[in-house]
Amino acid sequence: MQIQTTLERKNTTDKKRRVRSGAATNDLVVSAYPEGNDKVFPRILDLYISPGSTIADVTFGKGVFWRNVPDRKYNLLATDILDGIDCRELPYQEESIDCVVLDPPYMHSPGGTAYKASHTQFESYYRNNGAGNRTGSKYHDAVLELYKDAGSEAYRVLRERGVMIVKCQDEVCANTQRFTHVEIMQTYEKMGFVAEDMFVVVRGNKPGVSRTVRQVHARKNHSYFLVFWKRIGSKGKWNPPT
Repeated sequence: MQIQTTLERKNTTDKKRRVRSGAATNDLVVSAYPEGNDKVFPRILDLYISPGSTIADVTFGKGVFWRNVPDRKYNLLATDILDGIDCRELPYQEESIDCVVLDPPYMHSPGGTAYKASHTQFESYYRNNGAGNRTGSKYHDAVLELYKDAGSEAYRVLRERGVMIVKCQDEVCANTQRFTHVEIMQTYEKMGFVAEDMFVVVRGNKPGVSRTVRQVHARKNHSYFLVFWKRIGSKGKWNPPT
């Protein structure tokens, strides 16, 4: 019987721990943060998008996501509905974009003034909240329709294995719990996207809410960044950026 010495066992273990490229680090990107979007978003880019990549932020708004991203690290194409570019009809050629960022309104305002009492900041922050839907859907169904149409257009312009980063939040609509992040995943996977990762962003302040006699559902104080990649065909795995 062959007996390994302590040194031999150590050498064998070290070989298993070696990484072919890159340097080992304990400074890891984790899946949940009690921080703002402007702090979490750059970490996602660092993990999934190579410097120099062309990124189309199709709901740019006020550009909060990009506050802590170096100006020239990526080739940023920033557009918004108020600039005249609808995220459902992008002016890019097929398979020409490395990454698409989508952050449409989490709630639908049919007349543009819904949630006015307690969501004033929401209405002004999401400049693209006026984006209409094509079937007359309202409320949560309109939210999903916008995500679906924008996702389909993103799939068109993304190159193979291109990345889509989507911001969303679950909601209660008509006293019914709607797990938006799950619905989006199911919708996008039917298109050909692969759900690769999910990040949870927990807000530091309490969500605004009117007085209620009896609370039925937990109040949402977190949102998600979902990361997808475009797969052509039924096989293939995600390749990390170099």
